[in-house]
Amino acid sequence: MKESDFKGIQEGAFANCLKTRQYDGCVNNEIVTEKWYRLSFEDARRFLSDNEWVEHKIEQGQELANPWIKVIAREYKNRVTGETRRSCSSSLRPYVQGYGCDGSTDRNIHAIANRLAEQQGLDYPSLMMRAYPGDFSADDFSWLTDKIVLAETVIPEKIDADLALRDLEDINNYTLAMEFGIELHKLGVISTDWAEIREFQEQFKKQAERDVRDWFEKKYGG
Repeated sequence: MKESDFKGIQEGAFANCLKTRQYDGCVNNEIVTEKWYRLSFEDARRFLSDNEWVEHKIEQGQELANPWIKVIAREYKNRVTGETRRSCSSSLRPYVQGYGCDGSTDRNIHAIANRLAEQQGLDYPSLMMRAYPGDFSADDFSWLTDKIVLAETVIPEKIDADLALRDLEDINNYTLAMEFGIELHKLGVISTDWAEIREFQEQFKKQAERDVRDWFEKKYGG
């Protein structure tokens, strides 16, 4: 079998491409080409070199309907220098609520949260813009209903709201979880009072800032 440009992955892993997308990278002048691939468990055993990881995911997937492995290959190319670097990650699919973060599940977690918001009459994009003002515009959210993401995500008829919020925190969307939690508590969907939690956190932060300022003034003078 032929080794690909991605370490630990054979060329045969890239036979079934689900999606290709391009976006600007975090580095100046860098563009990222990202491709998603679907592998059966049999193909994962053949084409992925991390046998221990593959067998663990196969074991995890025994309770899932039609489980498979998703491979995400990224190529980062500098538009100016032409320099290219690559990375690759793999993940078990379909995604089920509570699986959490493995670096590839953000969109699945948001898809479930978006459905929960719809069920409760809330506008999830508005919550995202409230949580992270300036990061989004109103036309940025088509990815929330991406057919490929929805097809690889198990969205239960009755979504566990508390688990949905924990999953958002797991992908470091703490502020969004807070805003969403406050609205869900207002509707009586959850018992946790997220507004009270936010108030406590703000008071704790202010007290910590005062303590640091007092310590600095005592040590170095006012």
